[in-house]
Amino acid sequence: MKKRVVAAIMCAAFVMTGCGSLAGRHNIDSGFAYIESRDYVSALSSFEAARENGEDECLIHRGIGIVNLQTGDYQSAVDELLASLAADEGIVDDMDFDTNYYLAEGYYRLGDYTKAKEVYDAILALRSKDSNAYYLRGVCELASGSHDSAYSDFTKAITLNSRDYSMIILIYKSLAEYGYEDEARNILQTAMDNGSAFMTNYEKGQISYYLGNNADAQSFLEAARSERDQEKEPVVLMLGQTGEKQGDYNYAISVYKTYLSENPASAVVYNQLGMCQIKQGDYNGAVSSFEAGLTVDDKGVNQALRLNEITAYEHMGEFNMAQSLMATYLQEYPDDPAAIRENIFLSTR
Repeated sequence: MKKRVVAAIMCAAFVMTGCGSLAGRHNIDSGFAYIESRDYVSALSSFEAARENGEDECLIHRGIGIVNLQTGDYQSAVDELLASLAADEGIVDDMDFDTNYYLAEGYYRLGDYTKAKEVYDAILALRSKDSNAYYLRGVCELASGSHDSAYSDFTKAITLNSRDYSMIILIYKSLAEYGYEDEARNILQTAMDNGSAFMTNYEKGQISYYLGNNADAQSFLEAARSERDQEKEPVVLMLGQTGEKQGDYNYAISVYKTYLSENPASAVVYNQLGMCQIKQGDYNGAVSSFEAGLTVDDKGVNQALRLNEITAYEHMGEFNMAQSLMATYLQEYPDDPAAIRENIFLSTR
């Protein structure tokens, strides 16, 4: 596998034209635009139209592979991404590496950590200072039980990009997930100690939250919420979670509602608001929040909103409504095993 991926990258360096050509790719461009908006059904239709129109096979395979990856068909994703690399006749560029990142993720999702690691080996053979590849290879090594190799790669990733606090938080989560909580916390604390002069309030708030310093997290995040140039949605979501973490759902709900009063097109915040309302027993309010979120039509959040709305109706004892919504849900998401089990439960009510 390593040789195949390296060859797919290296051989491309000797040819002048190929994948990525701007000529004759109208349907391909539409397909990738649909991927960006998470409309995967329309994306696949566009890529099929591109194939019928004789557009770039390399990009068609790449697009279909990404759609398959995002929709959970991991083996098909791997097959399509390998086909994309095989069809690539252009000079090696960022897109080639990007395709390999998707390929590695496909192997990882399949549980084939060895092949995923080999793809990252191939990337690092050509980009020895790619901190993201070191981080992701570390994740594969951790999943396969190679803690020391994983920790070495995580350390290398941080050394190469010590101010990428989003990556550092992901490393913390990976280590904590596999039971290395003390190591994970030490990494976060070191980042905070060494980088406090460089961090934004949002970054300080995130790290404080994961370190368990909730009061500090709220203070930093409240400051970040008032900053003009700071993207507000992620700040609001984490600030609300500081309240949820302490069981203070009134605070979290206030944070979410304040944001939505000024930014009503945030499906993810509506979803989080609805979940808080469920925990408070305000099921009617939760249904209203989930329905408001669905009107935004964010295809990356719609599935969660629909499933959570069904849950709210179940809590209300409205089993007929819940079953009706579940039937519609399963038409659109037929491969959701948890929903299939829940539908069996609803059919007995």
